[in-house]
Amino acid sequence: MVKIRRVDSAARVGLVLVATVLGLASTARGLSTSDKPAAILVWPKIVVDTSGTLEGRPTDTIIQLSNTDDDKLRQAHCFYVNANGHCGPGAAQPGRICRDSRDCPTSTGDNINGFAPCIPGWSEIDFQIRITPEQPLVWRASEGLSMSQVPLPNPGQCSNNPTIPCNPLSSINTCGSGTCVAVASNAGTGIPPAPEDPFVGTLKCIQFDPDLRPPAPDQSTSTNRFTGEAAIEACLEGPSCTDGVDVEKYNAVGFRHRTAVADHPGEVRMDGVQYEACPSTLILNHIFDNAPDPLSTATANVPTVITDLTLVPCGDDFLRQEPGNATAQYLVFNEFEQRLSTSRKVDCFFESQISLIDTPNSTRSIFSFNVQGSLVGQTRIRGVGKAATGHGLIGVARALVGGQRGVAYNLQQSGNISGADIITIP
Repeated sequence: MVKIRRVDSAARVGLVLVATVLGLASTARGLSTSDKPAAILVWPKIVVDTSGTLEGRPTDTIIQLSNTDDDKLRQAHCFYVNANGHCGPGAAQPGRICRDSRDCPTSTGDNINGFAPCIPGWSEIDFQIRITPEQPLVWRASEGLSMSQVPLPNPGQCSNNPTIPCNPLSSINTCGSGTCVAVASNAGTGIPPAPEDPFVGTLKCIQFDPDLRPPAPDQSTSTNRFTGEAAIEACLEGPSCTDGVDVEKYNAVGFRHRTAVADHPGEVRMDGVQYEACPSTLILNHIFDNAPDPLSTATANVPTVITDLTLVPCGDDFLRQEPGNATAQYLVFNEFEQRLSTSRKVDCFFESQISLIDTPNSTRSIFSFNVQGSLVGQTRIRGVGKAATGHGLIGVARALVGGQRGVAYNLQQSGNISGADIITIP
């Protein structure tokens, strides 16, 4: 039997991060939410690597989407965004899934430092989920959820025998002397597995009105019924998870519906009018990379801490297959209120150890403990740009100790972005 265990050092780092939050100046909260029901949900980071090829050990993500409505079925139109890169020409294995060029060695060593380029990618697949009142649906990203696996697959039941399933839209009467009565069900749900393995990307879900034909975003006064969570699971040791798994859990970022708007059909606008706006600033409280675990009891080989950051644009054009993009500006403060800055492009999806954001040498980074001479800090992240989809950003962070999985946590927010971030739907 597989044991589930959270690494002790991860829990300790979580306590230090709480202390960091309390010790730094408080900030105003942006309008998007991670702890209230909403009409748009975004899971910034979904990971699948069942063989451990890129992650170093088998990894999967468990996703939960819940309908908080107590009396009405709700529908979600969801989009998996595949941010995998693939090895380019000259690689020993052209087309191999990669995170950077180090995953693309050449057979001859005649490319830059013996590696071929890792070419970034972006593609999406969409699907529908129908959730009955007060029901959660849970699935593994590596497996998806077929119609035969949902809890309530039948759209009707016979009036003369409720145990007999039926389809009220079918011309064939399977109820004999009775009639087929429509009931709330998950009929119409089909969640595909992640399109590739390994896979890294994003999941976005928009609340739709299940009664509209054709389907469209829910603009009713009873919108904002969805909550979501993700748990990234990784084997602690070995491919069979014999020593258990480590779990990093975070909440999906939600945008609540505000006002019905008919001026922009086919668009979901996070502008503070139709839906809540994206935050103008994201706030990452963190331990500086390569700092010794401050709560370690080891007297030698003290484990170090690093922070992994994922950022995604708020907007995407799924109709024209054009990803959102922005430039992330980073303003880094240490415990002495000294500050340094850098910037980096976010095109569709961005993930990095923070001390590799500004330099390939993590020991020289402005996010490095060796450079800052400070244990903890705060980084304020602001999206800028002129993309048609907007320039807002959202994200999630993970604190990792000694190479082990640690804890995932949502970023704090401040203010509301000017203008609109737009999701264009097919």
